[in-house]
Parts: sequence; structure tokens; C-alpha cells
Amino acid sequence: MVRKYWGQISLNVIIAGAVLLSVYPLSILLFGFSKDTLTWEYNKWLPVLPLWFNNVNYAWSTIHVAFWNTVFVGAISAAGGVFLSSLGGFVFARLKFYGKEIIFYFIIALMMIPGILGLVPWYLLVKELGMLNSLWGLIWPNIFGTPIFGIFLLRGFFAAIPEDLFEAAKMDGCGTFKLYYKIAVPVSVSILATLAVMQIVGVWNDLIGPSIILTDPDKYVITLALRNFSAQVISGEDATNYPALFSAYILASLPLILLFMFASKYYVEGLTSSGLKL
Repeated sequence: MVRKYWGQISLNVIIAGAVLLSVYPLSILLFGFSKDTLTWEYNKWLPVLPLWFNNVNYAWSTIHVAFWNTVFVGAISAAGGVFLSSLGGFVFARLKFYGKEIIFYFIIALMMIPGILGLVPWYLLVKELGMLNSLWGLIWPNIFGTPIFGIFLLRGFFAAIPEDLFEAAKMDGCGTFKLYYKIAVPVSVSILATLAVMQIVGVWNDLIGPSIILTDPDKYVITLALRNFSAQVISGEDATNYPALFSAYILASLPLILLFMFASKYYVEGLTSSGLKL
């Protein structure tokens, strides 16, 4: 009994320590952005009110171009990737054709290949297409890369849709494409939203791809802008302006926070659903 009691205490201490380690960087971020440089140097933990909105203004002036570039890349990549994924998932779930299972197994096999192995071929392809230093050099690979996982995710979901819905639609004269966008897509909003959120988060956090494709600061995405801003602050080129850097981090995080707030219902439904309850 005593051993069990001390074991529970030890577990609670470990969990509390892990929580503190997770919260500590976030607390520095939240306390730091409200200060000016001098106050940050001598008073890191006490908040300063009113908030130093100069930090936010300065950070926004530094990253706003990259911010909107990322929104552009993320929106088009998510829309195109979800469309191709849903179309491919519907084909593999509902249509019958020779070699369907073999092709699907090849798609699953592609998921086993680490993405870093395709980095050089991807760069060479983008270069041959004349898309270096262009946002489209990021968009097209994201659009055509999403279906590898998206088809795998959506095939099972579309296969779980009751056959009666499709039979009734066929009796009403619906063709194959109408079955896709009239039946399959409307009842699969949750899983499609899940895939879209995953795509947007992936684009928003991607650093390696933009690092080798983009060289013009006007074409930078948010990860490159934050990397350069961080380098300037840490090296002292920007007078160690950590509060402004923290403000930039917060501004860069807001879209993902808002996205999850508004899409969390569909996101959770998509992750937990294994079929339809009709």
C-alpha cells in the first residue's frame, strides 16, 4: 500500500515537471512581449501595463509580407490538396477498375518513404519548371504531395458511406462525378476539414522547403521571416529586441490558434470517426 502511494506521488511529480517544462517557454513569450528592451533586461517576470503595442507594430512591419505569403500558399495548397485527395479517395473507394488494389498499395508504400529523400528530386523538378524563388514552387508540390496521405485517409471514410445513398442517387440519374460532389463530399465535411487543417499547419510550419526554394525576402513565408528576425535579435543586430521577437512569434501563432478554435469540432470528429451514423 505504501509502495503504491509513493509510486503515485512520484508519477505526479514527473507529470508536474513535464508540464512546467512545457509551460516555461510559453510563459516567457507571454510576459516578454509586453515589455520594452530595457524592462525585459531587468524585469523578465513581472508584466508591464499598458502593453507595449510598439512591439506588435514593429513585429508586424517585419513579418507582414511573409505572413500574407504564407496565407496565400496555405489556402491554395489546402484547397487543391483536399480536392485531389477527396477525388482520389472516392475513386479508390467507390469505382471498380483493373489493378485498383495494386495501385492503392503503391500509394501506401509511398507513405513509408521519408520525405527528406525526395528533397533533391523535388528541388530539381521545381528548378526545371522555372519556379525557383516563386511561391508556386511551394504550392504545386504541396498540392500534389497531399493526396499520398489524403487518399489513404479518405478511402476508408468514403467506403463507409452507406451504399443505399449512392443507389438512390443513381436511380435519380446522378453520374459518377455527381455522386462525388452531391453525396460523398457533403457527408464527409469533418474528415475533409481535418485534412485541410493538417495541410495548413504543415505549410505554416515548413522551413526546409522554403529555405531551398525562396531567396527574395519579398517572397519569404512566415518561417523564413521568423528565422531571419531571430538571427538578427540573437546576434545583436536588432539591439537584442526580444520583446518584438516574442510579439512576432505571437502574431505568427494567432492564425493557427484561430483556425483550431473554429475548426476544432470538425477536426476532432474527423480524427475519431470511423464511419457514418445515419
